[in-house]
Amino acid sequence: MSFLKVGTPPGNKRRLYLFDITLKSGLKVVKIGVASHNSSVDRMFQVNRDYFMKYRESFRCTIKRDREVPADKCFQMETILHKFFKDYQYTPKVRFDGSTELFCIPLSDAVQAYEAVIEGLVPEHTYIMPDQSEKDGLTF
Repeated sequence: MSFLKVGTPPGNKRRLYLFDITLKSGLKVVKIGVASHNSSVDRMFQVNRDYFMKYRESFRCTIKRDREVPADKCFQMETILHKFFKDYQYTPKVRFDGSTELFCIPLSDAVQAYEAVIEGLVPEHTYIMPDQSEKDGLTF
């Protein structure tokens, strides 16, 4: 007999996602996280609802990446991305569900790092915000 945690998708999979979020203030952040259930859309609404309950306003959000990954690998990938971007973590004045996973980084760099980690690559160092003149990409 086997048991699954409530909300765990069959096969013990999770969803690794990137959300492109624009807060009411106009600040753009990227949320890197794991959806424990079948849908990153549900997770997006869950986070936005909690944000609304704390701030009485909603943010604009687009799901930029969303992949199903085995649970053990998914959490490892999330940790790699969080550590890579740690120097650019955004901390809001009032915390809300998922607010520890927000980063003030260019969306294109987040997408590039996400795709690299999905392919099994690991960054050589933490992220350094590139100058506008540098277009070489990230190093993994």
